[in-house]
Amino acid sequence: MIDIALKNLFRNKTRNALTILGIAIGVALLLSLVSISEGMNKMISSFGEGMVGIITVLPEGKSLFTSTGGQLSRNFVDDMKNFEGVDYVIPYYGILLPDMTSYVMGVPVDKVGEMVGEKIKIKDGRMIDEGDKDERVAIIGSTYSNYKNTNTGDKINILGKDFEVIGKLEEGSSGAGDIMVPIDALQEISKTDKLTGIFVRVSDVERTEEIAEDIKSTLGVEAETSKDLVRKFSDMSSQIGFMAYVVGGISALIGGIGIANTMFMSVSERRREIGIMKAIGATKNMILKQFLQEAIILGLIGGITGIILSFFGIYVLSLMIPFVAMTLNLIFIGLLFSLGLSTIFSVYPAYAAAKVDAIVALKYE
Repeated sequence: MIDIALKNLFRNKTRNALTILGIAIGVALLLSLVSISEGMNKMISSFGEGMVGIITVLPEGKSLFTSTGGQLSRNFVDDMKNFEGVDYVIPYYGILLPDMTSYVMGVPVDKVGEMVGEKIKIKDGRMIDEGDKDERVAIIGSTYSNYKNTNTGDKINILGKDFEVIGKLEEGSSGAGDIMVPIDALQEISKTDKLTGIFVRVSDVERTEEIAEDIKSTLGVEAETSKDLVRKFSDMSSQIGFMAYVVGGISALIGGIGIANTMFMSVSERRREIGIMKAIGATKNMILKQFLQEAIILGLIGGITGIILSFFGIYVLSLMIPFVAMTLNLIFIGLLFSLGLSTIFSVYPAYAAAKVDAIVALKYE
């Protein structure tokens, strides 16, 4: 019966092509938006692992996502060192570039290694060292490098000044800053000696929450642990995922109406054919299966087309947002979405076809 279903689909190529296009656009839109949430989840996982045992100290009322510029006094650095259980502290000054997606972080040159982490190595060039204290140099993470197509030797404009990229971190690096520069050089062009925040490394990971609460209550600042940051990231990801599925639901409704319309028109045009099939022995179940098969094939073709289109959509999104990801899970969702959509919205038209009276249908012109 599948070969008959395929032949029937070629009867009205334009109408069926438009139905397939409607399904494909819905699937592509859904997957493209959900890819942002998937990418954020991957980033959250990597970020959480790298921030275990780290407390981020920020001005009261601020968070890592909203804090830029200088607002903390350098006196806080010495205060942090005096807390029991603190291993070391890393003051930083950060700004968001005009593209609103790239974060520049200035850190002391003798703490760059700690900020990058032991597991991440330089892929090309060299690390910032103590001789670069006042130099306008930078190292970049793999995400920024791929996103901006920037390599060692290139210049990055920061507040109207050119910083030379002297090092590129290996794949998989996702530090707190897309671009890392000497803090003195960044504060000099920003004309400030204030800090954006302070990273505090504790000697005992088990005491991270306890020390964070102690810092918060004693100094009246915000002290966020990796758990706090991951939770906030997860909340953002969940909201984006929810909105993606809402948009997908609207697309499903539009695509579903298109499928139902196509199937109802097909039933109306083929009433005489249905009558002949019943006259030569076709049962209601056979008619029902015939029309369901045609709808499922439409959904399958639309789903595959949508998945292909979603790769283009994700590529376009990646030019604006660095954290997007296509996964096998998303491909499965796309196929399931299109097949489920075509099945649900074709059940009633198929049932209507199965109920057609053979005698009345044979008289239909």
